[in-house]
Amino acid sequence: MINTKTILASRTVWSNLTGLAALLLGLFGFDASALSTGAFADAVVQLVAAASFIASTVFRILATKQILN
Repeated sequence: MINTKTILASRTVWSNLTGLAALLLGLFGFDASALSTGAFADAVVQLVAAASFIASTVFRILATKQILN
């Protein structure tokens, strides 16, 4: 039996999508005025993006199943 999974079952894919969403929110000027300052909101968005891309790398290294088309 071949160890495979669907693309939506991949932690790497979800991690990359999270990072991409964080970057896009920052690029499109996500209004985080409910937070204390704009600089704080920008820093949070950047940290989420960085963490998700680091996680995707770790998940890819730990992956044991191939993604099925």
